[in-house]
Amino acid sequence: MTAPTDHDLPPLNATPPGLYRHYKGGWYDVLETVRCSESLQGMTLYRALYGEGLAKGGLWVRPAAMFNQSGVFDGQEQPRFVRHEPAAVPLGDLPTAHALMAHLRGLAQRRGIDLETALRPPPPEPTTCCGRGCNGCVWEGFYEALHHWRLDALALLAAAA
Repeated sequence: MTAPTDHDLPPLNATPPGLYRHYKGGWYDVLETVRCSESLQGMTLYRALYGEGLAKGGLWVRPAAMFNQSGVFDGQEQPRFVRHEPAAVPLGDLPTAHALMAHLRGLAQRRGIDLETALRPPPPEPTTCCGRGCNGCVWEGFYEALHHWRLDALALLAAAA
């Protein structure tokens, strides 16, 4: 049997690389669309930006058609995953902050840039919050500082593209 040529392959149904959020709330970093060597089906290659995926960077694949699918989830018609522009992601919770930092670090690493040395490190998480929701809370300062780090990281990545 001869290997298939590009003309013999089914359409790939590519998923654009980027930062995605699942309808259940988890963040994901889509790296590429690849092809299964057995079925020739397009597969979305991604990593979870929470839990084990955030800590160890494990990679996963899912059929691209399923990744890009819309359906009735949680009782409403919606996409399974929604792509988000890193510059526009609202910063207001720690899981989102962690996902954004991991996504930008991964993107930089894939471009041969170490953000930790090319920029100042992202701001440290506060340790002194009293939990009362005060005006001027340390978390407000953290998210504002993270916003500026994000802008610097995106500018560095754009200049390196």
